[in-house]
Amino acid sequence: MAEGRVNVITCLTWIPKGVAKANPEKVEITKEELKKIIEVTQDSVNELEEVEESAYDEIEKTAKKEDVGKENVSLTKANSVEETIVEEEMKDIDKKSKKVSSKEQKSSGNDEEIQEDPNENLESRYNLEDYDDEEDDKLKDLLKLGLLTVHASNDEDPYVTLKDSEEVDSEKENHEIKPDDNLIAVGHLDGDAAVLEIHVYNPEDSSLYVHHDILLPAVPLCMEWLNYDSGDQQLTPGNMLAVGSMNSVIDVWDLDLIDCLEPAYKLGRKAKKKKKIPGIGHKDAVLALSWNKQAEHVLASGSVDKTVILWDLEAGSVAKHIKVFSDKVQALQWHYQEPQSLLTGSCDSQVRIFDCRSDSSFKTWKLDGEVECVTWDKTSGKPFNCLASTDSGSVYYIDARQDKPLWTLSAHNKACTGLTLSPTCPGCLVTTSVDKSVKVWDIASGKPEYIEEKNPRLGVITTLSTCPDAPFVFSMGGDNKENNFFVWDIRESRNVRSRFCARVGLPEDTATTEEMEAEEAAQSLSQISISTKPEAVEAIKPKPYTKPKFGKKKGGHLDKKKFRKH
Repeated sequence: MAEGRVNVITCLTWIPKGVAKANPEKVEITKEELKKIIEVTQDSVNELEEVEESAYDEIEKTAKKEDVGKENVSLTKANSVEETIVEEEMKDIDKKSKKVSSKEQKSSGNDEEIQEDPNENLESRYNLEDYDDEEDDKLKDLLKLGLLTVHASNDEDPYVTLKDSEEVDSEKENHEIKPDDNLIAVGHLDGDAAVLEIHVYNPEDSSLYVHHDILLPAVPLCMEWLNYDSGDQQLTPGNMLAVGSMNSVIDVWDLDLIDCLEPAYKLGRKAKKKKKIPGIGHKDAVLALSWNKQAEHVLASGSVDKTVILWDLEAGSVAKHIKVFSDKVQALQWHYQEPQSLLTGSCDSQVRIFDCRSDSSFKTWKLDGEVECVTWDKTSGKPFNCLASTDSGSVYYIDARQDKPLWTLSAHNKACTGLTLSPTCPGCLVTTSVDKSVKVWDIASGKPEYIEEKNPRLGVITTLSTCPDAPFVFSMGGDNKENNFFVWDIRESRNVRSRFCARVGLPEDTATTEEMEAEEAAQSLSQISISTKPEAVEAIKPKPYTKPKFGKKKGGHLDKKKFRKH
């Protein structure tokens, strides 16, 4: 990989089991739709070009002057060139006419000799002189690009023996999403390309692969899965993904479609100053998204423009605009039971909990740095409690009824970029950091306890997410160019198993193969006894030397027949 090339996972989220279609549909775009997409893209590109009309006029004037001068010069040159070409052609015609007349005079005196020559009759009859030239012309015709035909499918190509119909079954099996498969949506920035990758994860089949990907118009910064499809009149659960990016507009993609060029719909609109069209929604990059599972038609977004917007997904419009922040908002999450409670964290070092039923009802806690992540404590049985992490590496545990945090944990030496709890195991907290480490904590007793630490070799860890269907599976991404995505089942650690497995009814002795091999090696080493007393050693009598006999051995690098191409 080239040096200086950016290759980083910017954001990711999990999709629950059973919500995705077994065989996602492939989008087929007509010529009219493609033309419309090109026109819209061209309009957006033109809007990005900030050049004044006066500058365009000056450029056109100077270009016209240069073109007029060039045309005059080119006309004079063309006239002189035409005169010289005509003179040379007239000279060539005179020379050819003289040669032809001389040949006719010679041939008229030797007609009888030519007719009596039998070899001359064979050459003229079968055109033997031009035989090689004809073969060359046929070869050139075969190599012409115009004769290369591109067929829409293998069934229409007469030279392909393996038809598409024979590959349909195997292709469907490879692309089929099973009911027990989890999907992971990953925002990937590779060089200049921003890509949304859909990974399939199934621990029982030991499978983790990219099912399909979508090219994004801008760098993704956050994403949120939602099953509310506003375009479905019957309100059947969908498989949608909202993506916030460097653009101020939020794109909502349908994950059950493959090869789509446009999102299902967009939230917001950029302002167009020339056309005097006002903007809708955010004015800068979108950093955080949260879908309200209690009120399914509501989506919250936080932005660099220091505001939070509540979107009405059914109408595709802004329902509420919160503007009490003094710095950018980069973390937010709806409460899991109360649809009106919204937890936010911003770069003004403050955590706020809003009651969205009124415009000015919220409570604030001041922390020691910019708030990186926030999350509600869903498994402790305390619906008023939440956690927040800062860029100083600290983690705070907050009770919404108290004015000060209950406790503070110095989890990392650098910014804590990931903070998430197990979906079903009480007290299991996982944090990640810019210091390239991931740590596991137990907070069930009211005081955080360190359990495990791992360096997944992802570089700076930028994002963290937990699987909704497995209590101990977490995914994370970083900026390591060679390895920037990792899924970790924390049960690989003996400390994690002994501390948490009993809380969710899982056995503690589910060790991995690597740990079992390590334990066996440790037991075998412990059985070895080292004695300090020298033992008696029997004298070894030397044996007479006999010359060894070497025989040729088949196989390996001596067996040349093995490597012959058939």
